[in-house]
Amino acid sequence: MALASKLDHEGVRVYCICGDGEIEEGQIWEAAMSASHYKLDNLCVVIDNNNLQIDGQVDKVMNIYPLDQKFKSFGFEVIKIDGHDMNQIINAFNKAKTIKEKPTVIIAKTIKGKGVSFMENVADWHGKAPNEEEYNLAMQELQK
Repeated sequence: MALASKLDHEGVRVYCICGDGEIEEGQIWEAAMSASHYKLDNLCVVIDNNNLQIDGQVDKVMNIYPLDQKFKSFGFEVIKIDGHDMNQIINAFNKAKTIKEKPTVIIAKTIKGKGVSFMENVADWHGKAPNEEEYNLAMQELQK
């Protein structure tokens, strides 16, 4: 989409959200090479970097670190932020719009299940829903 917009001079920005477990896939790195090769400055990739995936910790399943250096080596502008800080998120998106001649990646460091005591940093919550009791407890904790 970003390449098509660039070729057609449409001026459309494309945003892609990826999980840190997802970027273990080879197709992500093939896309990253293409984005850099075609200087897709209209592309902004956001990585939810919570170091957890369905099989456990990302760095134990298939280590992807150092993420920032890998994306720099693929020709990306790298912006690292606290993914729970709305000011940092807004500033990162604003900065990404100013980058020319290369794609941007925002690496957002997050905590899976943040704000819910029994969900924080627990990989098991990656693919299951809470029961009614867990849901009610989670909602109480999030309202604090």
